[in-house]
Amino acid sequence: MTFRKILCPVDFSPGSHRAVEVAVRLARESDAELELVHALYVPGVLYAGEYVVPPEDLQRMTEDARRALDATFGEAQKLGATRTSAKLLSGVPWSAIMDAAEDPAIDLLVVGTHGRTGLARVLLGSVTEKVVRHAPCSVLVVRPDSKVAPFDHVLCATDFSESSRHAMQLAGTLAQRGGHGITLLHVLEVPGGYTGEPHPPGLYRQLDRASAAVLDRWGSELRAVTDVPAQTRTRVGYAGAQTLAAIDADPTIDLVVVGTHGRTGLTRILLGSVAEKVIRHARCPVLVARHRT
Repeated sequence: MTFRKILCPVDFSPGSHRAVEVAVRLARESDAELELVHALYVPGVLYAGEYVVPPEDLQRMTEDARRALDATFGEAQKLGATRTSAKLLSGVPWSAIMDAAEDPAIDLLVVGTHGRTGLARVLLGSVTEKVVRHAPCSVLVVRPDSKVAPFDHVLCATDFSESSRHAMQLAGTLAQRGGHGITLLHVLEVPGGYTGEPHPPGLYRQLDRASAAVLDRWGSELRAVTDVPAQTRTRVGYAGAQTLAAIDADPTIDLVVVGTHGRTGLTRILLGSVAEKVIRHARCPVLVARHRT
């Protein structure tokens, strides 16, 4: 599958600049339309009380945002984007971006982060975090130090759900031909006993054999539809931690693809522990695969 239309929100930060570079590359490879958007937001408090934004200041803010967006648009064209447009939005950034994403042709959002590390990475940044949680389609999260070149080695984490199958399809689309290919990863989480009693003898071996058999079938499906190398790998433990450990253990991995369960409304406040943990802590870009809703 290829992308039809890519939406790339920009805030003119280094992470946003790198997101634009990656979005341009993906748009060129898919012959997709690329739309750049920036949301200009003036907090309501500035209109209330004793201080009111003078009209000339608001006009200056708008003109500055437009100039910065035009400059980003020009850079995208220099990078080879041919079917591209730029739109200045107004309102709370994440909400304005979600309104723009209502276009049914958009099947990918590319967003940047500020590249924070340590405890500060617990939050990706309010806009990026809300975009990832509420987007109606797949979202690629790009860090400021992410490479722009095609993805050489894609790690696709799967729990055998339908969202994981969609993630696997996207991994096949994004993996560079002639590169390391795709590693399909399944983490076996052995459920804990509620009574504290040990598990029945052989339970782990049965689960291990069963998951290995399903993973082999998925690997065969993947090899049948892609011309890049595909291998399978299993780990035991907590899925989020083991996915991150697999990334750290292999420096060639330059993209992680994870699925979500497409939840909406209040239940989407949490993406799921695996997706959230990987997005926040992975050293490379992360694609959250989601069917268009």
